[in-house]
Amino acid sequence: EKLKTERPAQGENQDFANTTDPSLKFADPNGYPRISQHPMRFKLIQTSDYVYQLWEYNNNWRQIALNVPQDPDPALTWYGNAVGKWEGDTLVVDSVGYKDSTWLDARGLPHTTDLHLVERIHKAGTNLVFDITFEDKGAFTKPWDAHLIYKPSPDGSMTENIYTISDELRFRERFLNQKVNIPIRR
Repeated sequence: EKLKTERPAQGENQDFANTTDPSLKFADPNGYPRISQHPMRFKLIQTSDYVYQLWEYNNNWRQIALNVPQDPDPALTWYGNAVGKWEGDTLVVDSVGYKDSTWLDARGLPHTTDLHLVERIHKAGTNLVFDITFEDKGAFTKPWDAHLIYKPSPDGSMTENIYTISDELRFRERFLNQKVNIPIRR
């Protein structure tokens, strides 16, 4: 039902000028896994204790603690509390503790603070594959799976990409002919 009330900036029920998309309306982070759906580059960097996901989009990052138990009462965050372990050549990530103010995708798919993700990340040839199981008794009638495939970029470089509210307001003024009632940095 909540999905029917959302007004995404793109897709079937789009309404860019009056969107309810929290990442556009409030400049909130996209959260995870939505951040991974942007057509921009990301990297996985591993240290002895963590795997870090770094995204080109809005210079976001997520940390996955390795070989530690899941916190039974994690703080709610945009990117969740992620713990992982290696099973052969597959990184298995267990994530909980998500704020419910993010969407799972750009169409407005909601979730609750009970969202639980289990990701299996592995290589298939040169591609990186994410198999994700979504479980959220407050939002879905049963668990469901997603299969995402990422192709490597030729040079592996990333560029700075930062979303700012001033950029958003300039866009609304210029392309949507909206009168902006707050100062815009020019």
